[in-house]
Amino acid sequence: MSILEAIWCEAWRPPDRRPPWAWAEEHIHSIPYSPVPGRFRADNSPWLKEPLEALVDPKVRIVSIIAAIQSSKTTIGEIGLCYIIPNLPGPALWLDQTDDDAKDQAESRLGRVFDECPAVQALYPRDRHKLKTATKHFSNGMTLWVLGAHNKTNLQRRSIRWLIGDETWRWPTGHMAEAEARVTAFGWLGKCLFMSQGGEENDDTHRKFETTDMREWTFACPHCDLRQPFKWENVEWSKDARDDDGEWNFTRVRETASLTCEGCGHAFDDSDRTRRQLNTSGRYVATNINASPENVGFHWNALCAMSWGRLAELYLRAKAAAKQGDLEPLRQFYQKRLALPWRDYLEDFKLEITPSGYRLGETWDDEAAVSKHGKFLTPPFDPAQAAAPLRFMTVDCQMDHFFVIVRGWSLDGSSRLVWRERVPTWDEVLSLQERFTIHANLVFVDAGHATYDVYRECAKHGWVALMGDRRATYVHRTKDGHSVHRFYSPRRKVVLGRGQTCSVFYWSNLNIKDMLARLRRNQDPERGATWEIAEDAGDDYLTQMESEQRVRKGGKWLWERIGKRPNHYWDCEAMQVAAAVMLKLVGQESVKTEAEPDEETGPVAD
Repeated sequence: MSILEAIWCEAWRPPDRRPPWAWAEEHIHSIPYSPVPGRFRADNSPWLKEPLEALVDPKVRIVSIIAAIQSSKTTIGEIGLCYIIPNLPGPALWLDQTDDDAKDQAESRLGRVFDECPAVQALYPRDRHKLKTATKHFSNGMTLWVLGAHNKTNLQRRSIRWLIGDETWRWPTGHMAEAEARVTAFGWLGKCLFMSQGGEENDDTHRKFETTDMREWTFACPHCDLRQPFKWENVEWSKDARDDDGEWNFTRVRETASLTCEGCGHAFDDSDRTRRQLNTSGRYVATNINASPENVGFHWNALCAMSWGRLAELYLRAKAAAKQGDLEPLRQFYQKRLALPWRDYLEDFKLEITPSGYRLGETWDDEAAVSKHGKFLTPPFDPAQAAAPLRFMTVDCQMDHFFVIVRGWSLDGSSRLVWRERVPTWDEVLSLQERFTIHANLVFVDAGHATYDVYRECAKHGWVALMGDRRATYVHRTKDGHSVHRFYSPRRKVVLGRGQTCSVFYWSNLNIKDMLARLRRNQDPERGATWEIAEDAGDDYLTQMESEQRVRKGGKWLWERIGKRPNHYWDCEAMQVAAAVMLKLVGQESVKTEAEPDEETGPVAD
């Protein structure tokens, strides 16, 4: 056959109208980096079939995919291109996060997939070096650009029929819309495919997904026929899978993990065979039936493709890190494994603070006392010697109200929440001090808001003003001429006029809250002290006690509020710890340094 005859036959050859996944099973010899060797087989990842069909459905304009990492998500775009190039050619743009990422995608993944597909190979240009550039021209007139979405110039000028965006959760805000506008000139032929793991709540990726019919990958229980999604809350493992120290035994966690049917309660064992069986009945179910029919979305998580026991281990390790204030592993679990937008998942924290068997306002037998001479008394003691219980009252000031915590302390560093309340006036703050018989020098008021008013009230009643600070430590001069670093500053006196003064201390936001994080989990490594809360402390208190996270910014660690959670009781409890450190009820090893000028330190309670 002559070249002219071959060209003529190719021109009149009808396009292959099989679903792309069926076409790929014949034409793609292997998928680079796939853990399954050999030809592409759609049954190995059946959740790919419907998205690939939607990609070439002329009635669909937007395909939005949010899925777990390492579950063949990007493979949809790669297989889709292999099908499009010989069967539905048109200008195409693949966008990765950056130009460097796009170059790597073009050379190490797309190039290798194309090499494994003879139908695409047949359309390679004569000069193979042209395939290694960001712009790829094929002999049938098809052009493919592989570029970075961060570079806004890449999103302009070109008219595109096929737009494929990968990991859109990392794109700058507004760039998805900018890229989508590139397909406008092709009218109903224009198609956008967006692929991503979970991002942030209300980011561009999830707002786009919410415009679709939001199809969820489901299975039918072989015992009761109930169709249901793969839900993380239905994964269970033995709660007895702990060692003698109460730490999780991850071998036992993996051995006992199972997935429970929502209908009949059958527990499916954690095995590849079980997942294959459940996925055989897999089907997408639309959860947003009011969406425009031209916008379709697909979501699946790692439960359909990965060991549930392994996921349980990742989750428990992430929760352990979260207890220490590091939320990043937990964030990654939700975003990468469950393919969900990150938000405040309070359910992962709330039950970790276990109330003790008492109620607010009850007396505590282990509570120490302050004598009439300012000494601390340990029970049992002569009541006639005690001037007041050893209780601190800490006050967080807001514009028109106050949050108050009263906590009793023993000399071994143990403490118990006595009271917590939101009150509207200074008079009611004073009333709480009198009600719980708290020594005036053991009332600590946050001076970060309405500073002068706080100083005035402290001077009036003998209270102490506190200010949280980003410094890690403060230098104190000792009597022997040395200097030590402590988590609180030396006493500072503020003169208000007419002989009125108040004492002010600064405290290290980072180190004091680190200590609070250990205490609230009963993890004080120095004394093994207990930190107790009442049975009726309330959801508001519990929520606020998980309102901040420890994060690293600019090379430094700091405690930062989580979203918009109120953190007033958390701040009150942090001031309780600051006061306990100043009174040496909870310890901090002081570090001696070279001598510095004298500074007045003084005890909190004289």
